[in-house]
Amino acid sequence: MRNLTLITLLSTVSLMNCQPQSQTTPEKTIQQIIGLAEEAAANRNINLLSQLLHEDYRVVANRFKGSKSATIISKDVYLSMMESEKIGGTSYTIKFNDVKITAHTAMVDLLFISEESSDMHKYLILIQDEKDQWKIVSDIPIVME
Repeated sequence: MRNLTLITLLSTVSLMNCQPQSQTTPEKTIQQIIGLAEEAAANRNINLLSQLLHEDYRVVANRFKGSKSATIISKDVYLSMMESEKIGGTSYTIKFNDVKITAHTAMVDLLFISEESSDMHKYLILIQDEKDQWKIVSDIPIVME
């Protein structure tokens, strides 16, 4: 009986001293990826952006900056515009309004806030690729002027 009590006591102490392992939730992972993408765009880091964007990535800019129509930009064109410094180079603070995840697809509603440029309300769609890595597949920016 004494051995049983000692084993129970030692087991209880061991359990009390266990630290829960920090687990990254899908929401946190998605927020980290979006943060990395924002930083890569601010620094015009084409290599990092290329890794974070899905191969079928598209920007859907509807009536962007006064235009009367929608413009759809492919990943290749987007990265080319970034490389030629037509876009990017502005740092933003990100405010996440909502992150909705269903299975392997996520929709993120956020604000990009800047001291030096117009703020942007964005809707981003992320999907998990065949290796279960989250990739940004769609970016719908709305400039707040």
